[in-house]
Amino acid sequence: MLVVLCAVALITAAFGGRVRHQQPAATLNPIVRENLKQGTPGWLGPLVHDRGAEVYASATDAMPGDTTSIYVSTTPVAQYRVLVYRLGWYHGAGARRVACLPSCTDATTGVAQPMPASDPTTGEIVAGWPATQQLQIGSNWVTGYYQVRVLLASGPEAGQSAVTYLIVRQANSHSAMLVQVPVNTWQAYNSWGGRSLYDLPGLQPRARVVSFDRPYTSFAPGSQGPLGWELPLVQFIERNGYDVSYQSDVITDAYPGTLLRHKLDVAAGHDEYWSKRMRDAWEAARSHGRNLAFMGANAAYWQVVMQDGGREIMSYKSLYDPNPNPALKTAMFRELTPPRYECQLIGIQAQGVALNWPPGDYTVKHASDPWMIGTGFKNGQTVKGIVSVESDTIPGDQTAASSCGNALTVLFHRELGDDKDGNADATRYVAPSGAIVFASGSHQFSWGLTDIAYDPFMGHGFQSKGLQRFMLNAFDAMTGKARASVSRKTR
Repeated sequence: MLVVLCAVALITAAFGGRVRHQQPAATLNPIVRENLKQGTPGWLGPLVHDRGAEVYASATDAMPGDTTSIYVSTTPVAQYRVLVYRLGWYHGAGARRVACLPSCTDATTGVAQPMPASDPTTGEIVAGWPATQQLQIGSNWVTGYYQVRVLLASGPEAGQSAVTYLIVRQANSHSAMLVQVPVNTWQAYNSWGGRSLYDLPGLQPRARVVSFDRPYTSFAPGSQGPLGWELPLVQFIERNGYDVSYQSDVITDAYPGTLLRHKLDVAAGHDEYWSKRMRDAWEAARSHGRNLAFMGANAAYWQVVMQDGGREIMSYKSLYDPNPNPALKTAMFRELTPPRYECQLIGIQAQGVALNWPPGDYTVKHASDPWMIGTGFKNGQTVKGIVSVESDTIPGDQTAASSCGNALTVLFHRELGDDKDGNADATRYVAPSGAIVFASGSHQFSWGLTDIAYDPFMGHGFQSKGLQRFMLNAFDAMTGKARASVSRKTR
């Protein structure tokens, strides 16, 4: 009995006093057990602003027991060590260090590696550097986001870092929740070497192919990554002890059937670049009664083709794609023949942006909904700062009664203009299969779930107890811990 009481006390402390799983430690799910461990403060650290340190990995995803190659360049020659952290809750610390190469106190000598020219036809840039380290994925490493950090130990930028990320996935996972990590979108915006899938100031014309075999740029225009919109969601999920596993969208493309193993599939953050196999997989999951949650905006927007075993993304971003099949062109899904509107799956879709608009507010639209129980929300109440510049709404002349054929319940709304550019909605519908589909309509929705207060750049101050309770109700319902039923009726 003493052992059980001690385990419950530890869980209570680790999860901020909110115990969702009061049971012996041996029976807790791996996410809860992992987050009972002590976190490692200082894992963010200042990043280099130039080529002082650069790093990439040989894979987007790995499983326990795998070995992943790490590629490091330092300009000029400098001493460095590689630190690996798992991102999570960890009593609010946000990460736990799990490995150091060559050790946590020793360093190795880095050398400058070249930045190769882009392919003259496709614009692709492949770093092609020699491997500098081999990272062994521990047999006890829990599924999640892992940051690989190159910390400079000498030279003019000593103490600064370069980072890349690795998703550790669980083989044959049947966790209640699966989070899809949008690495395709990170790479589409990555302008290392001067090329990305975008025409942006200071860059060469957009490439047609981008490679994962290159470092990420941290400060270039449009840079994407997990810390801004995904980490607050991950911390919320793990703080509340959900049985969750993680995989990148590269893995969803390669193994689409994995979405069928879970009660709830979650698209995290800015998940803009999807392959046909991904779109088909998400629709199949819904048809098989799997619940879906889109926790950002602008998801499933561009159709891409994964190449070279998932190490390349190809996209013309145009109907001028020479593929003769109009359904397979690498253009917007809504431009294809026949069109595959995002709202057919998500319920809402991107409808323009609100340029130069500061963080926006949501208004509560349906305070009597079962997911609002315990929130204290009233209709017309404002939830501050959680609507992003880029957002999703009911498109065109569609209405909540039938948005691309889906009868929506509108839970939160942001009204900006008659043309709907910048409008935002958080919605839910129930598919004929019984699957619940939730869409937050905003990248910043997760800011209301967790405030990364220990970092001055990421601390935003929009955490809302009411929104936290709303999302607990929603996730409980979609993972099978329903507090109340949800109907198909339009609200």
